[in-house]
Order: sequence, then C-alpha cells, then structure tokens
Amino acid sequence: MSTRFDLNLLRVLVALHRWRSVSKASADLGLSQPATSLALGRLRKSLGDPLFVRSPSGMLPTPRCTEVVECAVAALSGIDETVLHRKTFDPATSRRDFVVTMADVGELHFAPPLMAYLEREAPLCNLRCETFPRQDIEAALEEGRCDLALGFFPNLHRPALYAQTLFMHTLVCLVRANHPEVKSSRIGMKKFLQLSHAVVTPLGRSGELFETKLKEMGLQRRVQLASVHFLTVPAIIATTDMIVTVPRSIADYYTRLENLRIVEPPIKIKPYAVKQFWHPRFNADPAIRWLRESVVRLFGTPTDTALPSKRTP
Repeated sequence: MSTRFDLNLLRVLVALHRWRSVSKASADLGLSQPATSLALGRLRKSLGDPLFVRSPSGMLPTPRCTEVVECAVAALSGIDETVLHRKTFDPATSRRDFVVTMADVGELHFAPPLMAYLEREAPLCNLRCETFPRQDIEAALEEGRCDLALGFFPNLHRPALYAQTLFMHTLVCLVRANHPEVKSSRIGMKKFLQLSHAVVTPLGRSGELFETKLKEMGLQRRVQLASVHFLTVPAIIATTDMIVTVPRSIADYYTRLENLRIVEPPIKIKPYAVKQFWHPRFNADPAIRWLRESVVRLFGTPTDTALPSKRTP
C-alpha cells in the first residue's frame, strides 16, 4: 500500500461496507455516486485488493476489506471523540429514542429498572425494545438501527463489536410452593426426570445451554407444555405439579407474582455472562455512552464499571 494513502477514503470504505451499495453509501456520505465510485477505485488501487465482489445479494466484502474496516471504525471513532469533540448529551433536556434489543425473558429483568431510571434522569427520552434475527443484530448495531444489545448473546463475540460483562447468571428450577413431591431446596435427578416439564419455545439463549447439557448427558424428560410465551409460565406452574427451568433473575420475579418456590436443578450449569454489546462506530456517541454507563450503574457489578476493549471475552 502506498505511503501516500488518502485517509479520507476510510470513511468511504466504512460506508460501503455498512450499506453494501454505492448509492446508499453515497447518500449516507453526502457524495454523488460517481464520486463514491471513483473513491472505491482509488481504494482498490491503494490497497491492492478488489475489496468488494458482486453477488445476487449485493456487494460482498473481501476478507481484506473487512480487516481494514475493523481497523478504520476504531480509528475514526477515536478521531470523532478526541479531535472533533462531538456534541455532549444532557439527559435532563435531550429528546432521543434509544433502541435496545434483548430476549423477551431479558426484557423482564432489564426494562423495569431501566424505564424507571430514564423517567427520573432522562424524562424526555424514549426506549424502544426491538427484536432482530440473531444473524442481523451485528448489522443493526453497525448501522445505528440498534444502540445496545443486552443479554446473553454468544454469537456476538466478534472483534467488530465491543462487549462489557454486566453480571454472571445461572439457571434454576421453579415449582409451586406446596408441591407434593419436591419438598427440599434441591431436586434429585430421578425426581427431575419423573416430573412433567414446561419449556418455552423458541428457547431463549440461556435455555439452550440447559437443553444442550441434557442432550450431552443423554437425558430425556416429558415436556408436557411447550409455549411461546414466558408470561403464562408462573400461573401454570403455580396451579400444576409441573417444573420449569429459567434464569435465576426471572425465577425471582416469578416468585413475586405467584406462590412459587425456587429449587436448585440436579444438573450443574456453568454460570454465563450477561453483557451489553455495541459497535465501535458509536463508541464516542455521547448519548449511547450515557446509556451504557447507566446500564452498568443499574445492573453491573463494581468490577465491571470500566469500559472494555475490543475482543473482551
């Protein structure tokens, strides 16, 4: 690559990588399509790589293109933050819609405290909880359609994203408080397999850990209820002799709704990290930084308050 590389071309490359379209990238950058096409030609010549190849689904980046973009977004974020001094965010007066994505079971844990906090600290801001297909979450974060992903997202552990651990979580079982066969704080394997189970499908990501563990151990149990709604679970468990396995924070929430009791499962599930994820492109955005810091203040542990670096496990 030439030592006289035009660094202004990096913003063009990032936009092309994000939109996979010359016309959309041009609109985003405020450039004409010929100017963007010319910049792409200069990039290809300077980097010695085609950068994008055509496919039925649009422009596909080459591995070299993605490598350069990952470096560029981090560099441009630093420039925006330390050189250009982007505008500040005043939560008391700002009007902004924050967009977060999380599983519906995660929404039970995150949304109530977060909304109470926003109502108090940022009364003119709104929160939108949106669902994206798993394979589209990274693109939504990169394109600014989503500000944060909150929860257990093992598929998001990639160099292109920032990740920050909020807390460690585990799974527990729930039965009705006066269950005739489960009387102690831990259930044995034999009794666990004998009982009828409730399972929410499609499974949450944490639930998949449990199902995978059962399969690895060659264990089968009767799933008497398969539901797509977490909302009905506590009422069903409270009026039957069934058992359900859920994240501990959700179990705590359910016990406040119904006469239920938490019991430890017979299978040891390794605690998993609940994190927040965001794209480096918006790392310097004052509003999103405030939201991230607010999430840590509400849900994080003292050891997790420092902003992470990329590749955080």
